[in-house]
Parts: sequence; C-alpha cells; structure tokens
Amino acid sequence: MVWGPYPNYDDIARFQYGRRLWKHPNFRARFLKHWLDERHPYRERFMEQRALIEEVLDSTEPPAVLDARLRLRGASLRCVAREIPPVFGSFF
Repeated sequence: MVWGPYPNYDDIARFQYGRRLWKHPNFRARFLKHWLDERHPYRERFMEQRALIEEVLDSTEPPAVLDARLRLRGASLRCVAREIPPVFGSFF
C-alpha cells in the first residue's frame, strides 16, 4: 500500500497529473517557471526538494516500485508526492 490506510487524494492527484504532464517539455517548463516564481508560496520548499521531486515526476516506474526504491533512501512516495507544489494563481 503505497498511499497508506488514509490516502490524501490531493497528493495522489498532484503525483499522477504532474507525472503525466511532466513528460511534455512545454508543461515541464511552465511548472518550473511557476514553482520557482517568487510569488509562489511553496517556492522555498520546492527548491529544497527539487532534485527529488523532479526525479519522481520523471520516473516511469510503477508507484509501488518507485516507493520501494525511495524507501531504501529514507523517503517514500507518499512523502515526496506531498512536496510536489500545487499549481494555482494567475501566474501559471
């Protein structure tokens, strides 16, 4: 159970849709521009976890395999998905 007994569907959606859109260079550029914009409230958190978030979004592994690999490094897919910043506001 990757998402645990009490899944957060917002986190799961950010992971699923983020990963699907990340494959397209235009969306990837828009995400990065949006998340690195100084107006974004989660900018600092994204910058701290950027490499890990990009690795997860770029992965093509099934969620269970990705979660197992992350757990070997002291993380989990559930934790990383929570760190994917939301997309909102007029500046996206």
